[in-house]
Amino acid sequence: MKLSGREKAFLIISLFCVFQNAYAQDTSKNPDQAPVEGAGAVAEQEQAEPPREYARVLHIEKPIPLAQLERQGAETFSQQFAAAQAQASPVADINFSQLTPEQQVYLDRLKDIDSFDQVLEDLEIEGGAWSMQIAQELTSLGDLLQAQGDHQQAIEIYDRAVHINRVNDGLFSTGQVPLVERIVNGHVALGQWQEADDRKQYAFYVQTRAFSIDDPRMIDVFDNLARWNIASFYRGIDENPGPRLLQTYLLYRTATESVATHFGTKDPRYLELLRKEAGAADMLNRYSLPGEAIGTRMNPELRLTSEFIGESTRPRGRNNGGQRALERIVDYYSDPKLPPTDETKIARAVAVAELADWYLIADRRQAAMRTYEEAYNLLAYEENSEELLYQVFGEVVFIPTYSNFDAQRMEAYGVGPDSGARMGYVDIAFDVNQYGRLNNFEVLDLVPEELSRADIQVLNSIRSTLVRPKLRDGKTVSSDMERFRFNFWY
Repeated sequence: MKLSGREKAFLIISLFCVFQNAYAQDTSKNPDQAPVEGAGAVAEQEQAEPPREYARVLHIEKPIPLAQLERQGAETFSQQFAAAQAQASPVADINFSQLTPEQQVYLDRLKDIDSFDQVLEDLEIEGGAWSMQIAQELTSLGDLLQAQGDHQQAIEIYDRAVHINRVNDGLFSTGQVPLVERIVNGHVALGQWQEADDRKQYAFYVQTRAFSIDDPRMIDVFDNLARWNIASFYRGIDENPGPRLLQTYLLYRTATESVATHFGTKDPRYLELLRKEAGAADMLNRYSLPGEAIGTRMNPELRLTSEFIGESTRPRGRNNGGQRALERIVDYYSDPKLPPTDETKIARAVAVAELADWYLIADRRQAAMRTYEEAYNLLAYEENSEELLYQVFGEVVFIPTYSNFDAQRMEAYGVGPDSGARMGYVDIAFDVNQYGRLNNFEVLDLVPEELSRADIQVLNSIRSTLVRPKLRDGKTVSSDMERFRFNFWY
């Protein structure tokens, strides 16, 4: 009788348990084998001090002020992450006489795959080897294989469908893009990041050839590749991240210009893309190596995205790209046509404060202090100025706030509510000087407490972080014992 891999595993584990039990019974019946002296004391000590678990911190969520949690009576973990706390359930014994619905679907898929060879042979006889109907059937087969986790064979099937599509519709047919995206997903599932990136860049290149750069359909294409680039950066697949980060900046900037031209600045995507543009410029400043970086191995035609309707979208100096995007956000909220509500006033003050954050990160302290004062004065003369000022400047804020690429970071590290990764948190107190530097750290709490060095990893990750200091009378001030909770995935 031939056993499956899982049946063999269960058989080996069962035999191991039998031998272990037999050995335990033999030693218990042997009077000559005396207990080791001091063994009971050691066992009691081990029971009193449970072993600590080393955990590699993968991702840290946005810090939350402890005062806010105390005011809200917040739970230790939100419902969103409750599933991540639960341990994985053990694998149950398989009873092949009583298949679950999922197991029955799995077997049906196997039967479908066995019948595919005959289906494809019939289609080739009817329509030829390059029939588009064959491409459709291959796509269905690839989906079936990918759903079963046979990603390598699925990639080969999708490749064949792409080839048929190119023969029928041309080298730059956009019909092949969904197939290429499936191939990308297969490589990602196999952990083949470089191969996945090559295909992703190829799909982008096809779409730049199929559409003109100023085609509004390219807006989503730009955003899609930019998000992929950020996740790829966090995966660390490039020795020199400069070209990828420059490409990401250009993609967001070109998408912003396209939205403004085709749909106007009132389009909700406009402000969102400006913030992403500033965030990409910030990453380019922080992480790219010195020197000019242009093009990528799979997309040497990156210059296609460097101009849009006659306006250069190249960064004018590394600092000016993000600064320009943030200035445009300030201009947006400075429009006198906007309703003079508290929400508008706060949004304008926050936009100016974020520009000051940019200066602070760039170590332009004088410009940062002047701009913070300008942001403060926008609210200082309102009737409810005390309330408005506290909302914006009453607490320290981790910066930058204009970009949030947490989703891409979590994707790169494979963490999330459905990933099987777990969560913990560490509460930390620290002092802040008037320029947003953190010092005098103190760990207040760690959960789960048996984790080893998780608090040290979180501390190391935030030591070089800047915050926007509190403001008093338009001036940044130092503050002591700022207490924050850092939820982390491990």
